[in-house]
Amino acid sequence: MPIMIEEKAMGRCTPYETVFGVGGLGDREFPAIEEEGTLRGVSLERRDLFAGMESVGKLLGQLVPADADGASLDHHLETVFHCFRFWRAEQQVYAFDEAVVRSLLDTPPRLADWPFGSPHPAFYIELPLNLFWAKVTEEQAPEPVEGLFVSTGQTQVPPGAGILLVLGMRADRPGFSTMGLAVDLEREIELEEPAAFASEIPGADLAGFYSLRRASEVVILLLRLLWYLDTYAESLERVAGSGTAKPGCAGREMPTGLDHYAVRLVERSRG
Repeated sequence: MPIMIEEKAMGRCTPYETVFGVGGLGDREFPAIEEEGTLRGVSLERRDLFAGMESVGKLLGQLVPADADGASLDHHLETVFHCFRFWRAEQQVYAFDEAVVRSLLDTPPRLADWPFGSPHPAFYIELPLNLFWAKVTEEQAPEPVEGLFVSTGQTQVPPGAGILLVLGMRADRPGFSTMGLAVDLEREIELEEPAAFASEIPGADLAGFYSLRRASEVVILLLRLLWYLDTYAESLERVAGSGTAKPGCAGREMPTGLDHYAVRLVERSRG
């Protein structure tokens, strides 16, 4: 029988639920996108083809203000694309305990001989609360990174993986910020980055915060997390979603309504 996570910081309401809810907008609109893709023979793993779907345009019309500029429309499209793939892959969520992430940063695994593996075609990784900070633009203040959506598959354009960082989810305001990346994870497995995750935020060292300032740091972090999932399957604990979560939940005090995996720290004896 699944055991509920006791820590408030794990198994939080996801960005997917904030926009689309559980049994909400996503469950109403995403089947129409899937049906149109099937009828037209379009690969919905390709963002460029996904963007041309009539049903996608209809959904964007419900989410994007009529006076939005091209950049805002593109950000919304990126979010819809990742959330659709997340929904289509049965909404797989991995909530990482802080001790796991700190272990992977303090003692990096040896990835050179690791055969790259992804647990699902699309999934969401919840990062520990306030552990990583990033800026959407240089002019903006740093925001805490809530987590990242990951979509993999060779049918994407470009091939490899699409990553959507989600920043700044707060109970006192709607929505969140995003940063999208497209990378070939398999080619980056031996990527090294001097002074990776070092933060320029005053007092970050004392508080134990890290920064994600460059795309390479996001790639390094994601590869280490995927390696841990692949190498230490025994660290995963299946947890039932909260029956109290409502569509459109927001903020970190609300638990996710989705079934998810809690990823715990185990003794690392491999890799």
